[in-house]
Amino acid sequence: METDKSYRIDHRRADVYAAWVSSETVIPPATAMDVLPQVGGHYRLLMKTAEFEMSNEGVFLQVVPEDYLHYTWQWSGDDEVSEVEVWFRDEGVSTRIDLRHSKLTNSESVQNHDVGWDSYLTGLEQFLSVD
Repeated sequence: METDKSYRIDHRRADVYAAWVSSETVIPPATAMDVLPQVGGHYRLLMKTAEFEMSNEGVFLQVVPEDYLHYTWQWSGDDEVSEVEVWFRDEGVSTRIDLRHSKLTNSESVQNHDVGWDSYLTGLEQFLSVD
């Protein structure tokens, strides 16, 4: 199962891509990121509050700077290993992001990730808009 999403971010593609693969891009509820954007490299997302601690990890399968990313996706304590593909395209002075999250194992996971990506992209836009 999969979810396909498209977004328009009012920032240059180079800036959107750089934020996507930066360890400095921490969007709530995340509290820390560790990203090495190269084939075989990793990303680690940590969410830690007084109430809970979760992490998400993946490995980059393909990296075409400023154009395309393909990586695995797995939440701690979950056997589901899915894949994320992200395409970055110029759309005037903005960036179009097309995202496919595939190999999800059930409809609940599809729905949760669908909502999660919407939240992340809203946060990414806000992160990029901070001066």
